[in-house]
Amino acid sequence: MKKIAILYDGRPGHLTASKGVLQSFEKLAPTEHAIINVRLRIKFLRRPLRALLNRQNLIGRISPAFQNQLIRFCYKLDADLESIKEFDWIVSTGGDTSFLNAWLAKIYGVKNIYCSSLRGLAPSLFTWLISTRTTPAEPNEIRLSVSPVPIDRLEIAEQGRRLRAELHKETQRLWAVLIGGDGSGYRYDRSSMEKLAAGLLELAERNHAQLLITTSRRTGARLEHVLRAFFAGHPEVAYASFYNYKPEKVVTKFLGAAEIIFCTTESSSMLSESMASGKPVYTLIPEVANPEPRYQTLLQEHTEKHHIKPLLLSELPETDVQRDIAEYFQVLEQDPTSELAGKLKLKLG
Repeated sequence: MKKIAILYDGRPGHLTASKGVLQSFEKLAPTEHAIINVRLRIKFLRRPLRALLNRQNLIGRISPAFQNQLIRFCYKLDADLESIKEFDWIVSTGGDTSFLNAWLAKIYGVKNIYCSSLRGLAPSLFTWLISTRTTPAEPNEIRLSVSPVPIDRLEIAEQGRRLRAELHKETQRLWAVLIGGDGSGYRYDRSSMEKLAAGLLELAERNHAQLLITTSRRTGARLEHVLRAFFAGHPEVAYASFYNYKPEKVVTKFLGAAEIIFCTTESSSMLSESMASGKPVYTLIPEVANPEPRYQTLLQEHTEKHHIKPLLLSELPETDVQRDIAEYFQVLEQDPTSELAGKLKLKLG
């Protein structure tokens, strides 16, 4: 039995990636896990923490008791620090957790995995680094095609089959539509959402498809009102879930039921889940797009590999979906947790 501590900074996308690592361990052996909520008290502490942890000889001279006091000064967390020694692995995602992950592993001699950018921390502070980068790898780095989101293709396929049965759509062509909102340099306004809705409905009608639509927290009530007005009662809508009106956990069963996926561009977690499902993925780009450089690089890498196809909203109605499926898309061979499980098995023997 492997015991795994997940450090969670309150950002759902970070927890999703850490749970993907957990799911990979579960494919190899029975596990237990605990989620420890943590918060870096002051962002200014990042620089001194980085300097302290990178000087491993120096930190080794500080007594564990005093280090525990320093940790409590720097972090708010809902766990007894001494309980960390009971775990086999510490797992976390996100820059604010990286310092605590490395620190606790050092004090208590626990193996650790980190799933995000190091931002100046020494790679040697971690047992394994999980990365999707294409830059030269560190010796302890495990490369994945996409972030290790907990998507199991057999499981979502079964969820999709049950959804089709519930909707009496067993033979209907279904497309999933995942709608977010502003983020990563992308802005969606009323005009954007109107074009998105109108374009998808026209495209679905021409292809004899129906839509499985869900919004998210980022969409906001105002833009959801615009979308509901477009989609309500439309024959090309098989099911619609509006987060700010009535939240539902529908994403995984939508992914399992869908033939293809349309996803707004701003969310790396939504895109990772979509690609992990093994389905063709279109990313929908609004008129106002000034993507953050690091995120733009990520999108470009997946576009070059034909994992995703970017679409301007104005291009939606004329998209040749069947040709893209046949000639463009190169979907991932494995879901990322299966890919990571295989690599961990080799690394851990």
